[in-house]
Amino acid sequence: MDNSIVRATLLLAAGIFIGLVIGVTISPAHRSDSTGAQSGSGSSAGTTNPKAKSGLRLESEMEHPNILLGDIVTVPFQELYGVLSALSPQQLNELAVQLKNLPAGKEANAKVAAFFKAWAHLDPVAALRAAAGFKISEAKTTAVQSVITSADAAQAKALAKQIQEWPADVLTREQRNGFLNSLLMKWSDLDPVGAAKFFDTMQVDAMHFHPAASVIAQNWAAIDPSAAIEWARSHSDTQGFQGAMNGAINGWWSKDRGAAEQYVATRATDSAGRQMASTLASYIFSKDPERAKEWVGKLPDLETRRQAEHVLVIQMAANDPRDASEYAATLPPDVREATLGGAINYWAASDLAAAGEWIKGLSGPARDEALGTYTYNLLRKDPNAAAAWAVTIADPKIRDKSLNGIAAFWLNKDPGAASAWIRNSALSSADKRRLLSMAPGG
Repeated sequence: MDNSIVRATLLLAAGIFIGLVIGVTISPAHRSDSTGAQSGSGSSAGTTNPKAKSGLRLESEMEHPNILLGDIVTVPFQELYGVLSALSPQQLNELAVQLKNLPAGKEANAKVAAFFKAWAHLDPVAALRAAAGFKISEAKTTAVQSVITSADAAQAKALAKQIQEWPADVLTREQRNGFLNSLLMKWSDLDPVGAAKFFDTMQVDAMHFHPAASVIAQNWAAIDPSAAIEWARSHSDTQGFQGAMNGAINGWWSKDRGAAEQYVATRATDSAGRQMASTLASYIFSKDPERAKEWVGKLPDLETRRQAEHVLVIQMAANDPRDASEYAATLPPDVREATLGGAINYWAASDLAAAGEWIKGLSGPARDEALGTYTYNLLRKDPNAAAAWAVTIADPKIRDKSLNGIAAFWLNKDPGAASAWIRNSALSSADKRRLLSMAPGG
């Protein structure tokens, strides 16, 4: 047979064979079998699912709660919310049961937090009910707090009533107080009057609810100052009174600044009034620093003014200790010393050298007062330098107090060096004898 005919015959046979193979491979039945095999192998242990990073994975595996719980911490919130929203109440409770059976630890708490935050967006009442069933205290706290944090403020009332009705063995007193505090503050954002009425029904010591009382009164005062003040006054026989009163005044100030400021200024003559003035000063400063300085400077009671100025300076120092120190140095002598000392303390703690350089530019009583505080901060780092600064203080009262503190510390830490410095200093003979007598055994 001719070779060309043989080759043509072989090529035709090969083509027919290949065509049959391709046809079988792409047939519907074959595709179905292949897909089923891949699905089966993908769900087996140790095999990576090709959809692991896809939002479809959780949706396709909703019927496998164990797989869902395994991925729950790394799943984006919106994806997790979408999956949980498609589950029935029974399925959600089944997942909660699985979480309750996890061994205690950070990993379990992370899963609990993720699950209950998402569930709280769907049904916070059901989520809170399930959270109460945890046996491990830490996990229960995580679950309940996650529900409270994520729940809408409109649900706070229902959640607070549910917690209040729980038997005593479900929560410790501290846990119950903490959860109710959080819920009352959230509740008062929408309905401070309702939150206040609920607060008054609780059979607890109000001192434990200082934060809630303050926020309730503040939110209420922004709507009806006189009613909020009256409510705060009604708790004057409890330790929660001051927090409620401070909150009411702050809320009142947001509604009517002048009236609130006048009310406090005329009542700041005792410890409770001074505390109220300091709290309002701090609140005003957070909104309008210059107005706060002006108001505090006009307070009629000296002790109230000192206390409020100190609060303002420390609040300023948290952001800019130099600015706070410069402001304190300009205050009248009757309030300056303690206030300036507070600013220097704050500054020296963060930048001792910068505070010292700034003090070099001062003169007169302000310099002496600043040095009295500065040397105290410096002595633990360099008692020799602290002593050198102290002897330059002009005010004998401040100088002696500063030197006494330095000597007491230095003589105990290094008696030889301290004694040598004292003997060789330019101090008077009387001062030298007095300081050397402070040495151990002296």
